[in-house]
Amino acid sequence: MTSEPRTVSSVDDADTVRERVADWVLFEGDRRAVAGCLALGVAGVVWTLVAVGVLAVGPGSSVASLFGSGLTSGIITLLTIALSINQLVLSRVFGSITVLVDRLDGSRELRQTVESIAEVPSSPNDPADFLSLIATTLTDRARGVVAIGEGTDWDPPTKLTSALRDLAAYGESLDANLDADTGMNTVLGAVLGTEYAQNMTAVHHLRNEYAASIPEQVSREFQTIEELLESIAVIRQFYKTIAIQRDLATLSRLLVYSGVTALVGAIAVTLVYRTNSATLPMTVLPVVVSVGIGTIVAPLALFVAYILRAATVARQTVSVGPFIPS
Repeated sequence: MTSEPRTVSSVDDADTVRERVADWVLFEGDRRAVAGCLALGVAGVVWTLVAVGVLAVGPGSSVASLFGSGLTSGIITLLTIALSINQLVLSRVFGSITVLVDRLDGSRELRQTVESIAEVPSSPNDPADFLSLIATTLTDRARGVVAIGEGTDWDPPTKLTSALRDLAAYGESLDANLDADTGMNTVLGAVLGTEYAQNMTAVHHLRNEYAASIPEQVSREFQTIEELLESIAVIRQFYKTIAIQRDLATLSRLLVYSGVTALVGAIAVTLVYRTNSATLPMTVLPVVVSVGIGTIVAPLALFVAYILRAATVARQTVSVGPFIPS
């Protein structure tokens, strides 16, 4: 009777660990650390296979031709990809005067809307502080509606009061995950969920359901809350654009650095081998080849690590409105 709870607990713990590892690999982890783990893993696998005799790295093997032709051409391909990524990033940065003015006007309009609702003279420039302002204002507005019901003759329905308390809790939890000068990806991670869309639908539903019974002041507050939730919807898409652009720009730079290093490594490993001999002792060749493979895989590992995060962000922010794709 006592073994079953421990079994369930251990399974839950294992699932939690897998989820945390998956989150770290797909989004939360430093991309360079993720790429380093991938490259070390490949190098470790190669060294193990060489140690057990599955792979041959001796003078008579095909290591020299592999490093000299196949892997070298792959590195050059990755450098070409880096150039393409740079072109993609630059295409988003450049624009005509009309396009740039429209972007600026859109940003100003959003900031002015939030400033008006929050009743502040100006909004912060820091992304985390700006989102925190929206979150705290959302909490205050939701609690204000509850206070209106408690201070007047209007008796709000239990369903409406419960929804408002949930909204206030959502704003608090959002603000709790934000700190000043937090990285863009961390800020984006705070709004990757579907809570904003669920809350938008819930507020819209309650506003229509109780339109005939709620006071006009409460109706205006509901409209304000909807505008705040819409601001979160826009902000998450805007932050997504910035985060992915920054990641792609960093990726292209790291691909150039690691690609040149990998090219030098491939040439060095190739020159270690001579016809039916090698310049290094046989005992050292497994380590040299494993390190060479890890160095050459590093650009690809960086590419995989950054693309995984970009794909994860894109998948979780497909919808800009109150729709939740399955």
